[in-house]
Order: sequence, then structure tokens, then C-alpha cells
Amino acid sequence: MSTENKSTVKDQVVFVAAGAAGIGFSCVERFSNEGAKVAFMDRDEVEGEKKEKEMKNLGMDVLFIHGECTSNDDVENSAKKTFNKWNKIDILVNCAGGFHTTNNVEEIDETEWKKMLDWNLTATYMTTKAIVPYMKENNYGRIINVSSLAGRTGIAFTSIDYATAKSAIIGFTRRLAVELAPFGITANVVTPGTVWSPRVAELHKDRIEDIRKTIPIGREGTTEEIADGIWYLATPGASYITGATLDINGGMWFG
Repeated sequence: MSTENKSTVKDQVVFVAAGAAGIGFSCVERFSNEGAKVAFMDRDEVEGEKKEKEMKNLGMDVLFIHGECTSNDDVENSAKKTFNKWNKIDILVNCAGGFHTTNNVEEIDETEWKKMLDWNLTATYMTTKAIVPYMKENNYGRIINVSSLAGRTGIAFTSIDYATAKSAIIGFTRRLAVELAPFGITANVVTPGTVWSPRVAELHKDRIEDIRKTIPIGREGTTEEIADGIWYLATPGASYITGATLDINGGMWFG
């Protein structure tokens, strides 16, 4: 029987895109607590630097990099800084995205449509493109992209441009899995259901109870629970899982 610890990510190098808050920061904490070295990129410089200082004071090996996930230059610079610090990148977690409105198709103008696709889909593509060459050098990698239940169903309470972008992330990940498998790199996607971040809670403040009633478990998820699923897909124990979609939604599934 093998004695290999298939749940460890100790000493692996993790890059979290949009890691200063929400699911992204819970991933930074989860991997750091497991002994990984974690770089996290975010547009929020103040919050990112604050989180980096707090974690370093706890003895965590972390690096915050200020940048925009939709900027090719920022993403490539962040990947290079991460590699230069630790000489490898093992795990990529793409958390960039979100939505601000719940508009229907007639209410969304072209500018808003493109912005939502950039913020969610293009950011995932750009970060992946920048990180993959470093993984190929080592013939090893774990890529976990964050989509949404909105990308799996015609779920209410979200916006059609957001649902489109999140659905595209699932297709992107499936194709990526096939493309990168020969290089020892897996690619999977998680699709969270309702998770209350401050932004989402404010957006849905008048219908929180209505949404909660649609969740069989009876409550919304936490960012830590989503990070747990992401962590599993990054471990050696998930080495035969690629191109998969992991739903983390408390049984929430409706049109």
C-alpha cells in the first residue's frame, strides 16, 4: 500500500487570481494553512497589502501582487514575480469575476456585456495563459477555475451576461483539460451556489429569505466551504480528475 500523502499541498506554490477577498482570500488562507507558498493578485491594493501583512505576521509564506486580472501585462508580471520568488508554480486558482446587477437581456447594453465577459471569462483565460508555461516546465500543474451555478442552469436572481460568462468558463476548462493532460496538468471547475459576500448580500438584500428557501440544506454556503472543494482538486489525491465540474451548492438546482 502506498504511504504517499495524497492530501498534502505542503511546499507547493499556489497562485490565486483575485485573492484579496471572498472565495479568493479563503483559498489563500486554506492553502497557506496547509503549508503551501501562496501568491495572490488583486486590483484592491489596500486590502491586498493588509491581508499580506496579517498573514506574514502569522508566519505564512505569502506574496501579494497588485494588478488587474484583465490586463495582460499585469497578469504576466504577476506570474513572473511568483516564479522568480519560488522557482515554480504548481497550482492556479482563478477567482476573478462577479456581477453587480440582475438585468435581463433587453436591459444590458453592449458596454456592460463586454465588461462582464472580460471580468469573468477573459480574466480566467489571461491568467491561465500566463501561468501554464511555468507548469509545463515542471510537467505538473493543477488549475481550478471558479464558475457558478448560474453557468450550469437558468438560475434566477442573476444576470444573463454573468450566466453566459460563467457557462463559458466551464467550456473553457473542459477543453483546457484535454489540451494540458499530456503535460501532467489537470484543469477542473467549481460551481458555487449562493455564497454571501458583502457585495452579493447587498445586491439581494430584499430577497435573501426567498433565495434561502430554494436551498435544500437550508442555508447559504461559506467562502471557506468553496475553498475546501478547490483545495481538494489541487491535491495529489485528485490526480485522475480533470475536465470535471464540482457543484458546491447545498443541493440548490433550479431554473
